[in-house]
Amino acid sequence: MKNLIVLIPEGFFVKYFVYTRKESKRFEGKEIFEIEKKGKIKFRASETSNADTKNLIGNYKPEAVAVRILYGGNEFKQPILYDKSVLEKLERLIPQSPLHIPLAIKLIKILERTIPAPDIILFFETAFFANLPVQERVYAVNDKLIDTDTRRFGYHGLFHDAVVERAGQNQKTELRIISICLEPIPEIAAIYNGKPVMVSSGATPLDGIPGDTTCGEIDPGIVLILEERKKWGPEMIDYVLTRKSGLSAVAEKRTSIDDLFTNDEAYKSARNIFEYRILLSCGSAMALMNGFDVLAFSGKYIRSTEKLSAWLLPKLIHTPIEKSKSGFPAVFFLQDPLEKVILEGMLKYVR
Repeated sequence: MKNLIVLIPEGFFVKYFVYTRKESKRFEGKEIFEIEKKGKIKFRASETSNADTKNLIGNYKPEAVAVRILYGGNEFKQPILYDKSVLEKLERLIPQSPLHIPLAIKLIKILERTIPAPDIILFFETAFFANLPVQERVYAVNDKLIDTDTRRFGYHGLFHDAVVERAGQNQKTELRIISICLEPIPEIAAIYNGKPVMVSSGATPLDGIPGDTTCGEIDPGIVLILEERKKWGPEMIDYVLTRKSGLSAVAEKRTSIDDLFTNDEAYKSARNIFEYRILLSCGSAMALMNGFDVLAFSGKYIRSTEKLSAWLLPKLIHTPIEKSKSGFPAVFFLQDPLEKVILEGMLKYVR
């Protein structure tokens, strides 16, 4: 394996993961590349798993760098090698994602100046959902009146795509998968014959299932009430719904999905709401696909899936849970973290 770097932007910071030739050694750092307003990279050594990581990155000469980008899947329906034409297309997407795309562009330009990598490979989370069925992706709003193109996306497409590839190996055609991605902002996708037909997320990742600090699906009128009664502007409303809501708001303390499946009664109400929303989305997926063959789990909180699946599966199957001769229904666990999923995608482009 070549020397490779995987970059996962998170706000104004970027997590990096380095894979080296020697024994496939993996170095991990959090908040190492800080994108400053002047377009420079500030190296930070905090929260690194190896004391030499800072020096390693400072002197590193990777053969390829992968960058995970949240939006852009409508234009780029698969991973793509970066060139100037790609930059031009990304710049045209800024009105659709004014928060995420400019930061991604800035990071790419920094990489061009800072790390002499011959290949920069871009991975788009929304690409997996670019061709959602019309009835699933379209909202009943007048796009011409509001002067914007609104549609539903999914935002953990890289995990869902990996589930299709792994869970579907040597399996029957027209496989029906309910893919549950347990990230801080969770997401469920119904996947039929390798293609998504339903997703719990919406026009933004905020919609859908409640997350660690995100509200999930709410009545749009609540936003108007907050504006009218609290006199809050868009920034404050966004802050409250994305940082001060979700499971943490229900539990009245900082809460993750992993916390829900401990024996602490303080999380009982949050767990009940979370499980209920998961069950509703799975029910919708089953209705669309006339059942399911595989219940798949992935994401940061994969260790919680054993308890969740033990609670969920009997509710989805109303007969005794016995595998048929074909091995269905099955439960599949994708243990790999996001950076490993991206790394395996990189290896299709560089060897």
